[in-house]
Amino acid sequence: MVRHSSLFSQIVGFFDRNQFARLVSKHDAERNSKGFKCWDHFVSMLFCQIAQAKSLRE
Repeated sequence: MVRHSSLFSQIVGFFDRNQFARLVSKHDAERNSKGFKCWDHFVSMLFCQIAQAKSLRE
């Protein structure tokens, strides 16, 4: 049982992973993926956006 959840995990919780997976499949988005899965990429980009990162190396 999780008692405390981070603000970031609550924000990510707004996105339906099943619908996201359906859209990835529909658009064949992971066709040429070599490392990150689409969901992982989305979550990392969301984090960078919220953290106001100036570059991906921050």
